[in-house]
Amino acid sequence: MKVAMVYFSGTGNTRRCLEKMKDCLSSLEDEVVLWNLEEGGEDLSSFDVLVLGYPIHAFNAPKWILDFARRLETLPRQAPIYVLKTSGENLRLNRHSSAKLSSILRRKGYSIAGEFHYLMPYDMVFRHSEWMAYRMWQTAERLIPLDARRIHGRERFATKTPFPVRLPLFLLRVEQKASPLLGKTFFADRKCIQCGLCVQHCPSRNIVLRKGRVRFSTHCILCSRCAFFCPKDAIHLGLIDFLRVNGLYRFDEAPRPKKERRYCRRSYARYFQEAEKRIEELSRKNT
Repeated sequence: MKVAMVYFSGTGNTRRCLEKMKDCLSSLEDEVVLWNLEEGGEDLSSFDVLVLGYPIHAFNAPKWILDFARRLETLPRQAPIYVLKTSGENLRLNRHSSAKLSSILRRKGYSIAGEFHYLMPYDMVFRHSEWMAYRMWQTAERLIPLDARRIHGRERFATKTPFPVRLPLFLLRVEQKASPLLGKTFFADRKCIQCGLCVQHCPSRNIVLRKGRVRFSTHCILCSRCAFFCPKDAIHLGLIDFLRVNGLYRFDEAPRPKKERRYCRRSYARYFQEAEKRIEELSRKNT
């Protein structure tokens, strides 16, 4: 079976999960191609399954994934489409983040067969502890091999988005319209060493080095790579700088902090409980 994995990844969490999924599908003797949307187009006519990967942006699929869905033509109509998505919290709206994506695909004769949602540490909003990042990744590492078997078996388990949920999802897509304006307010402070990493990492080519200064244009998609990867923590996110997170997570085993943030504490606990239950059920099913 030939599987195409088409994705957009902001700071690497989604790509990390997809690479694990690719390894698991390859171990099942599937032929897997991992394709970053930033690298251009590819003919999907010879593939049997499509996996779309994305980080959830304001409880929706990001614009790059939606635009790809609008362009999708070559994938055989009978090929199942799966969604692998990542987010920093287990809120109900995140479970229905593919509503607009599903609508676009449905109009083109495609359908989403199922979705996989993994919690990964924030690259915007606030910085998770290394203990929480480790716990999130360990849970994803246990879930992904089991979910790969569901893709391999072409299972269908998609759920519909309730109508009352569609309105807030629609309203929150204003982020996609506001992103270019917000990105224009970004700036680099005096700690900037003009290393050019922000220019290199920017997927929308929104950043340039000109006359010894980092300058931002109006093509921002709020992926936060510029601030997240800055080695001097010199990039500020303008009007939304209070959401800035800087620095890679290690994902190594770490001691639990004495105090953990109270934000969404119940939803995180529910995610880990539900994950354990799903791991147990899928493991029993596969034996």
